Amino acid sequence: METINENSQEKNTLTQPKKSKKGLYITLLITALLAISVGIYWNINKNNNDDTLPADAAAYNPVDQIFSVSEYDQIPENYKMFVYNFMDVNKFLDGTYFLTKIPDRAKSVYAFGDFTDDDNDDDDMAVLFEHNDFKSSMLVIFNHKGEVLFVKKYENELPTINSFKVGSKIYENEAKLTPATCGGLIIKTDYRKEALVYDKKTKKFNLNYQYTEDEIKSMNEPEEYYEEDYSEEPVDNTPEESIINSINEDSN
Repeated sequence: METINENSQEKNTLTQPKKSKKGLYITLLITALLAISVGIYWNINKNNNDDTLPADAAAYNPVDQIFSVSEYDQIPENYKMFVYNFMDVNKFLDGTYFLTKIPDRAKSVYAFGDFTDDDNDDDDMAVLFEHNDFKSSMLVIFNHKGEVLFVKKYENELPTINSFKVGSKIYENEAKLTPATCGGLIIKTDYRKEALVYDKKTKKFNLNYQYTEDEIKSMNEPEEYYEEDYSEEPVDNTPEESIINSINEDSN
């Protein structure tokens, strides 16, 4: 019995059922068909989804959507990212503020320069954002690291800007052209022109009114005074003695 049991165990171990080659081929065929079916389904589904997306969806870039006209092409990519991050952090990407899409105006809403005289070779950047009321704006200055240095809002005004270098002649603190102590911005509105200049002593930006030629000419002309016409009251030149005699005669 013991020998039979051992033989039975060995037999059972050695004679485990094997899959026939025919069954293997069928299994491989089914697997291949399933793989092909899944591939076809995925491809059809992908094509259907692509049909629902914009044609240029693959090329969509949120930064490029902000700088939407060719006049912004000269702005380096890192400065564009400064602008995008500023708008993102302040929740302006919803359209509250935006960069003008008018090509003729776009070239006058950004400028580069050394606005703080910080002794490095990288420029600062000034940008004018337009408010969604289409009549107000906001000036923002970034340094070369993307840090915000200055912000000023203009209610009911859409100015333009351009930069000037240190030493440029501007009106600063007086009605006399003097060399600028630092590079800065000229800000023009419909009614005035100002120079924005950083003061290294007070550590802040100052706005200086820029006089027109007519205003300077008017200030330099000598003042003229005009007397108003008036009628003088008649003066009685009658001698005092005659007046007294006349009073005496009347009393008699």
